[in-house]
Amino acid sequence: MESSVQEQPDPADGSQILKPAARRRRRPVKARSSWFRKLLLVTVLAGVWYGWPIFFGRLAVSALQLQQPERALMWLSWADRSGLFRLETAVLRCAAARRTGDPRAIRDAISRLEALGATPRQVEREQILAQAHSGQMREAAPHMSRLLTDLNGDNRDVSFSYIVGFLRAQRYREAGALIDALMKDDPENPFPWYARGRVYGLQQLLPKAEADFRRALELSPDWSEPAIELAELLHESHRQREAMPLFQRLLDQQQFSVRAAVGLADCLKSVGDPQQAASTLERVREAGQQDAGWWIAMGRLNFEEGRFPEAETALLRGLELQPWADDALFTLAQCQRQLQKDEQAADSFRRVEEFRAALSRLRTLQDQITASPTDEQVRMEAAELMLQYQDPQDGVVALQGVLDLNPGNRRAHELLAKFFETRQPATDQSRQQAVWHRERAKAE
Repeated sequence: MESSVQEQPDPADGSQILKPAARRRRRPVKARSSWFRKLLLVTVLAGVWYGWPIFFGRLAVSALQLQQPERALMWLSWADRSGLFRLETAVLRCAAARRTGDPRAIRDAISRLEALGATPRQVEREQILAQAHSGQMREAAPHMSRLLTDLNGDNRDVSFSYIVGFLRAQRYREAGALIDALMKDDPENPFPWYARGRVYGLQQLLPKAEADFRRALELSPDWSEPAIELAELLHESHRQREAMPLFQRLLDQQQFSVRAAVGLADCLKSVGDPQQAASTLERVREAGQQDAGWWIAMGRLNFEEGRFPEAETALLRGLELQPWADDALFTLAQCQRQLQKDEQAADSFRRVEEFRAALSRLRTLQDQITASPTDEQVRMEAAELMLQYQDPQDGVVALQGVLDLNPGNRRAHELLAKFFETRQPATDQSRQQAVWHRERAKAE
């Protein structure tokens, strides 16, 4: 069968009849130049390097908003690893250091800010806020209005420091006004709720204090301060079952581990589990060696278990660290009676009565201060009682409050000079303060 496709003869010149289009010769694809890759890499690294402190600075801001200053300082230390020591980061470090309450951290943060070339006005602002936060309202209060209206600063940070300072100085009306303003401007900020809860607690308005602490925890669930305050409030109200989960949650937080263990152990004793109470205290034994509350809790536990020599040793150590703990002094007196140390027991009971009379008078004076905050005489009497029968540091803040009202109060300067002269360990700053107050006392 013949093929239906007729073969074409080869052309005479031997060329193809259907000549395909000539192929264009492709140029070889050039690999990207090494200089371009290097430029791209440098650009990316520069972006990361420049953005690094900004990113971690924002994390620090978020941590401060949640009242987590230790975490904020951690993020700021990461920000510093870029080598770009930005003023914005240094200002945040000052705010975080203030909120930890660590004087050395505050001084270091301000020194770093100054070293980075901050203006004198910026440095002065941080120094004033540090004074306010520590309760030195005589120095800080005159600057409050200016700092609150400074458009270049964070007025919420200013409010925070002044609220803390006014509370320490027992100037509850000024603190309350700032708390109300901050709540209005920033209702999702947990701090004013916590601060108002503290005020209500001091005024023994416990249901209101509880409600505010709970609201602060709703806004910042990981914030430890309102958690420990709420736990202790519930414990004091004999609601141990409600307090225990809060204490347990705080056991692993270094700042409050001992305080939480002491509270939890007391709750466990109250619900009939002294063995677990002892285990809880043992869990923080190392951290509790310099904590009066831990020694006092161990002393009470030993006393209730009938181990009177061990109880006496622990209670004496606790009172050495915290001489104003009148409840511990009462337990010590009972313990000494059991050990037939009658003379020592009688002296301890006498001191208990002295302490309790002084603290009863102090509560009356604090009510008077709330009603009439400018009464210098009442404030002075309260300050002297605090120095002798309460935490002396509270007395120092109260004396500074007296000097806010009358900078020439000679007795206040004398007591402050004596306090700083005998303070241990002595520092250059305490010696300077002692000299300054002694000179002012002589001048008046």
